[in-house]
Amino acid sequence: MGRFFSAQVVVVCLSVSLWIFGCAGRSSPVDFYTLTPMDQPQQGKTSQGGMAIAIGPVTIPAALDRSQIVTRDGTNKIHLAENHRWAGPLQEDIAAVLADNISGLLKSERVAPFTREDLFEPTHRIIVDITRFDGQLDKEIILDVVWSIKKTTDSKPLVMRRSFVRETVTSPIYDDFVAAQSKALATLSAEMAEALKKISNP
Repeated sequence: MGRFFSAQVVVVCLSVSLWIFGCAGRSSPVDFYTLTPMDQPQQGKTSQGGMAIAIGPVTIPAALDRSQIVTRDGTNKIHLAENHRWAGPLQEDIAAVLADNISGLLKSERVAPFTREDLFEPTHRIIVDITRFDGQLDKEIILDVVWSIKKTTDSKPLVMRRSFVRETVTSPIYDDFVAAQSKALATLSAEMAEALKKISNP
């Protein structure tokens, strides 16, 4: 009887272990996201008064410097989406989108993110310090950023501004959350492009 009972316990324990292992093996798939540049008409590119612009470096808060997409559950509580992640470093994605947007707005081929400034010798640099770039699903995202434009030969800023952008998130899904973040970057890009135009045509 004792041996029979022990055998039953072993079988039950083994069955439970296999069930737990099977559940762990069926974890939810992970979706990966990238920010997207703004839609712009296809037009010939020209130079912008001889300017060559590098976008970055871009800095973000430590809470956002991770692969998971960060949302807010309230004023002080954040949520890390384990199954919704950035496809690459967020800072580099932001710089690439800003460069693409500004290139189109200025109709200039000499705009590149700081990771690709080896393509040409930049004359100006836009330094981007983001203090907030998150929000709530099905509500809004907030982009709070301080940025400056400098000549690469001078440490004194030609322009220094703070931009605060809100964009509505149209649904509770992450696709629309990231789309709203891309729209916020489009608004920021337009502000930067206008500042660059004034510098090149004082």
